[in-house]
This record gives sequence, C-alpha cells and structure tokens, in this order.
Amino acid sequence: MVWVWTFAVVIVLVVGAAVLPRRASEPSQGFPWFWVAFPLCVLLATGSLTMWLPLIAATGGVPMYMPLADSHDGVQVLGNDQFWQLHAFTPGRWILPITALVLGGLSAWAWRRGRV
Repeated sequence: MVWVWTFAVVIVLVVGAAVLPRRASEPSQGFPWFWVAFPLCVLLATGSLTMWLPLIAATGGVPMYMPLADSHDGVQVLGNDQFWQLHAFTPGRWILPITALVLGGLSAWAWRRGRV
C-alpha cells in the first residue's frame, strides 16, 4: 500500500508545483485554506482507498476460501483482540470518504475564492 500513499504525495506536490508559481504574482486574499484542505482531502481519500482495497482485492479478503470440513461451531478463527481490531476499521470505512468529500468541497470553495 506504500505506492498508493506515494502517489497521493506526488499528486499534492505536482499540484503545488503547477499552482504556486502562477499564484505568486497575484495578491493573496486571506489565509490559504486551499493548502490546508487539498492535501488533507487527498490523504483522506487515499486512506479511504486503503480501507476498502483489502476487502476487494487482497488475498485473504472477503472471497477467502474456508473448507467446510473445518467449520465447527466451537472454532474461533480470530482472538478477541483481533476481532475488535477488525471491527474498529468499520467506522473508518464510512467516515474517511465522507470527510474527504467535505474537504474536497472546501478546497474547491477556497480555490474559487482565491485563497490559494
């Protein structure tokens, strides 16, 4: 998953390299909220992608095969700690994309207002 995070950082750096020289000649109109919202939006979108990607395509994800001969009622596959760690990610699967969308809207608002 390191390649996904590296790609997100490269996106932020490319946008910064393309925007900052053009905006340097224009006067700023307040606090640059775009540079707060945009990197957070990209990183949260990447975080939500890394939350959903293992469930879709990773080995041992949802389509993991378990033989029927090994499925007993008394068999516990995960320990209690691992079970709760697995379920702790469930709120993050919904909170991260929603927060990324909100920050995307905030960065679009900051861009249109000239707060770059």
